[in-house]
Amino acid sequence: MQHFFEKLVSLSYKGLSFLNGALGDKLASSPLGIEMGFYHAHQKLLLKPAYLRDYYGKHFELRPKVCILVHGLTHNETAWNFDDYSNYGSKLAHDLGYTPFYLRYNTGLHISDNGKMLNTLLASLHANYPIPISEISIIAHSMGGLLTHSACHYGLETSSAWVPKLKHVCLLATPHLGSFLERFANLTTGILARVPNWHTRLVGKAINLRSAGIKDLRFGYLKEEDWYGHNPDSFWHNTQTAVQIPAHVRYYIVSGSLTEDEKHWLNLLFGDVLVSSKSAKGAYNPELGIAFAPNNYRDFPGANHFKLLAMDEVYMQIKEWFEQAQ
Repeated sequence: MQHFFEKLVSLSYKGLSFLNGALGDKLASSPLGIEMGFYHAHQKLLLKPAYLRDYYGKHFELRPKVCILVHGLTHNETAWNFDDYSNYGSKLAHDLGYTPFYLRYNTGLHISDNGKMLNTLLASLHANYPIPISEISIIAHSMGGLLTHSACHYGLETSSAWVPKLKHVCLLATPHLGSFLERFANLTTGILARVPNWHTRLVGKAINLRSAGIKDLRFGYLKEEDWYGHNPDSFWHNTQTAVQIPAHVRYYIVSGSLTEDEKHWLNLLFGDVLVSSKSAKGAYNPELGIAFAPNNYRDFPGANHFKLLAMDEVYMQIKEWFEQAQ
């Protein structure tokens, strides 16, 4: 019976996370809006030394190396769980001596707004951790990767103390070049708005209620300047600007695809269902300040966008990368 109620509670939080992903910018100031923080057992952690030592220290040994897990659109921190409730964070705690922290945030807000908040949150964790932090690593999925870039940008801009401690950033299926599905939604609403029929225009307006966070995925907006003062519904108009990326950080890229055949038409059109391999790789773009070492890349054929969240093969690759850099 207890397990049943735990499942029920988890499903309710998943529903709330989905709602925030779809309409989170409109829910932010309401009781339904998710507040960013590190969570454990659906409880938001207080970033105070005594609390972290007395409460969180009962669940994970507090060590100098910290790993942050950042979920993607419409998800929460439970998205990382394997069937046995282990996850990349708990596995790294066991195998490499990391202390994991699991982020939950309102994925419907602008990525830049979440980026500023994550920068502040990481600064608070760094300042209030019961022992000195020697290393911070981040594993991020999908939108979470863009959020990580945004937080790094604002961390550099504000000279946050946590940024020099950042060592590894592993990006799983992150749409660095934007999402083709959001561009399609933009195209659809643009067409429907021009049809001289109130029924189709109403459908277009309904689709256009999607959150600011989703619209940021169109081209991968990371900074406030990318969207502020611009029409978010303008037809395929890209106003993205360059971001600062910490030069000392090791970046690792993971992508997936629908079939084992790399050149299969399904892979070429849909990638892992939501993100193409080209977008995940983040093809070098000096204007945007994004460049990743080609040898730090691994594709998992036949693994869709969501399967990458909990795969033994993905974990072993992350572990290998982290170990090689010790």
